[in-house]
Order: sequence, then C-alpha cells, then structure tokens
Amino acid sequence: MRSTAETVHLIAATVGFLSLFLLWLAVVWGMVLRNGWAQTRIKHATVYGGHQVLALLGLTLGLVHGFVQLADPTGTVYLIHVAVPFTHPYDPIGLGVGVISLELFVALTLSILIQRRLGYTRWRALHAFSYVAFMLLVAHVLISGTDTYPSWVWSSVIGAWGVTVLLWLGSTGLLAGTRRRVGRVVGERHRGQELTVNVDASRCARFGFCEQEAPDVFRLRSDGRLSYRGSISLNQVEAVMKAVEVCPARAIGLNQVPTKVFTPRPSLEAMADDALRAATTGAGNTGRHRIVRLGDERDRRDERDRRDARRDRRDARRERGKR
Repeated sequence: MRSTAETVHLIAATVGFLSLFLLWLAVVWGMVLRNGWAQTRIKHATVYGGHQVLALLGLTLGLVHGFVQLADPTGTVYLIHVAVPFTHPYDPIGLGVGVISLELFVALTLSILIQRRLGYTRWRALHAFSYVAFMLLVAHVLISGTDTYPSWVWSSVIGAWGVTVLLWLGSTGLLAGTRRRVGRVVGERHRGQELTVNVDASRCARFGFCEQEAPDVFRLRSDGRLSYRGSISLNQVEAVMKAVEVCPARAIGLNQVPTKVFTPRPSLEAMADDALRAATTGAGNTGRHRIVRLGDERDRRDERDRRDARRDRRDARRERGKR
C-alpha cells in the first residue's frame, strides 16, 4: 500500500501534467483564435468558448497542483512557497518560476473582466504574457519535476514548447507581412479614393473592439446593434485597418469603391428578343417590317415562311375583291 506522501505526490504529479497539457492546448487554441485559422470551418463562438474552457480547466488544475503539495506530511513546501516566488530553501528557481507562471495565468484570466474597459489592443498586448507564463511553466516542469526523467516525458514537454514557439513565430510573421501588404495596397493603389466598410452581421460578436480603434467609424449602440459608416476617406483607413486586425470574429471587410462598372455581356437570345421588340413596337411602322433575327438558320427560315404566308393571304383577299 502506498504511503500518504506517495499518494500526495502521485496526485500532484498527475494533476500537474494534466494542467500543463490543458494550458498548452489553451495557448495553441488562442493562436488559432487570434489568427482566425478555423473561422471558415468552426463558428467563432465555438472557438472562443473552447479556448476559455481549456484555460479555466488548466488553471484550476494548476492551483490544485500547487496546494496539494501542502498536504504532504514529509514535504518541505509551505503556503509562503506557493504564494511568494523564490522563497523555497531547496528549489528556489524551479518553484519560483512555477509560482510566477501560475500568478500570471490567474492575472490574465481575471483581465477578461475588464477587457472592454482596457480596449482590445491594450488587452491583447497584456494577454501576450500568456506565452511568457507558458514558457515559465515548462521551465518549472523540467527543473522541479521528479517524474520527467524518462526520455518520452521530457521530450514531450520540450516538443510542446517547440510547437508553441514555432506557431507563435509563424503567426506573428504572417500578421506583420499581411499588414505591410495591405498598407502598401491602400497607400498606393487607393490614393484619393473612398473605401467601403462591410460588417458580416452573422459573424459579428458585438465585442466593441472596433469602436475602440475607430470611434468615428464604428459605434456599438445601447441596444446591442453595431452601427458603422459605409464609406470612409483615406485618412480613416489606418484606424479601420486596426479595427479589422483586432476584430476577434474577423467580421469586418474593407473594399475599394469601383470607379468603372461593366454590365454583363448580353446573350444571343437576349439580343434577338430586343431586336424583335424594337422592330415590332417602333414608331413609323407601316405593317411590313424588315425584321433581323439573330439566331440559327431555322429561325430565319421560319420568319420568311410566315411573311410568305401573310403575302399569300393578302393576295388571295385582293383576288376575291376583284371578282
């Protein structure tokens, strides 16, 4: 039978690894949400809700992992070591970075309550500390974890860290390149022209972040509806581009006002109908019309046969009149 210390250690280790896994999924899912990678297949509310659930579950298990350590009768971890970093006498670095990571995750979770007051840009900059918190968590597991000696355990932890870094670098470079390309197009091609703004109502989540970035263009009404200007001038493009970037639902579109519009090319049937209508209803008709039909040879032959039949009937009436 396991001793109390072994049971506490098993529970703490299991909960700790589950917390690491869930928080890793939350961080990755947050990058998916930020970049809109799954918006074409999954609804924004589903992606956002999944990110929140993963983060809350991971944070809860992390808190449980920390306080379970206090139940070890032979342990050296006390409440002050869980609350204040770098105070443990035997493992100050490992436990210290773990405490900082946990406190950062708690602060970032609570920041959601003041998200609208901060504005999406400032809140997003603050939320970037979640990557720092995850890196510190990985360092805590590798330094203080007594169950990471098997190669498959520490390699899995480092693999999760590597995937997170690669996704972050790739998505950050992608966003920066997109901003440069769009800014160049807007600045050079649309100079002196108006642009139109479109918001997909089915995707708009009414967070109001667009209003924070471009209050002259977007306004969230008291009844929950979003009002916005349909066209903007060039000096408002930069603010609207920021609103497009921070929109979590990717619901805002920016388009150029067309300077030249072409109607669709008419079909042969439509041209034939127009010609027939003009010939039969035009002013000054004498009863004998020269009708030009656009079509195949059979249509022209049928029209010619009808004219011949009318002429024959007219000639027949004249002959009867003479008699």
